[in-house]
Amino acid sequence: MKQRMEKEQKGNRQGKQGGGVRFLLEGVVVNALMVSYRRFTEVMPEHAHGENIYEIHLVTDGKGTVLLNREAHPAGGGVLYITGPGVLHEQISDKENPVTEFGLYLQLEEDRAGGELIQSLRRQPMWHGKGRKSLPLLAGQILSEQAAERPGSVEKLPHLLADFLIECIRSMLKVPEEGEQLPAPEEKFSAHTVQEENAFLVTDEVFLYEYREITLQELARRLGFSVRQTQRLLYRIYGKSFTQKKLEARMSAALTLLQNSRFSITEISEQLGYSSMEHFSHAFAKYYGCVPSRLRKGK
Repeated sequence: MKQRMEKEQKGNRQGKQGGGVRFLLEGVVVNALMVSYRRFTEVMPEHAHGENIYEIHLVTDGKGTVLLNREAHPAGGGVLYITGPGVLHEQISDKENPVTEFGLYLQLEEDRAGGELIQSLRRQPMWHGKGRKSLPLLAGQILSEQAAERPGSVEKLPHLLADFLIECIRSMLKVPEEGEQLPAPEEKFSAHTVQEENAFLVTDEVFLYEYREITLQELARRLGFSVRQTQRLLYRIYGKSFTQKKLEARMSAALTLLQNSRFSITEISEQLGYSSMEHFSHAFAKYYGCVPSRLRKGK
């Protein structure tokens, strides 16, 4: 990561402007006027920005001191500091190990209030602390897309910039990072209460993955409908009752397992939720016109 960002640095010592890249965050138009990545061998003199201007500073390497409204703070790898309108700031690098910094110069349009993220940024225009782990990776992706001009870069760059700003504000709000990894998968398909127009998707998923033990009452609960409403819905969508649809799903799964797996017929009957192989064989023969063992031999 460090090597790639240092490579990108060659083309970004003075930053890239080009009119900026606009993106939406909580309904507010944000204009990224400049992206830069450089090593500060010289002092960044004291200065402040105007109304609706924010500067994001992510220190990726080196060490030094940053003064925010003339109060000194350390500037080392992983440090993030945000300077908004009127905030005096300057930066002094260590002579032997100068600060390397990814910078983002933003302008927020003021016609909309925004949500929690934007309002938090406006309430706290000065912040210094540890940046989230995702920030260096996002910074590298931004520089890479900006420099390469490969297909899709124009579309991807605004999303990366929005993600970067979100992660910066989350750092400021001290939002825990524990949820960044995927949670353990659920054993069963789950859905919140849905509108009727989404019921097709929910019922399809249920019959696709839960044909073994799904009940009409449980399906009605998932959909947020009564049992009677659910029965009417199934007839409207599939032209079948719940029992017919569940049997169809089980038999379709049975056919797939018989033709494409090495499970025994007893094991297949258990997977499908039948109490015995005989019960399964009877149901299969009634549905397809031949017993499971004959179909498997016929293949």
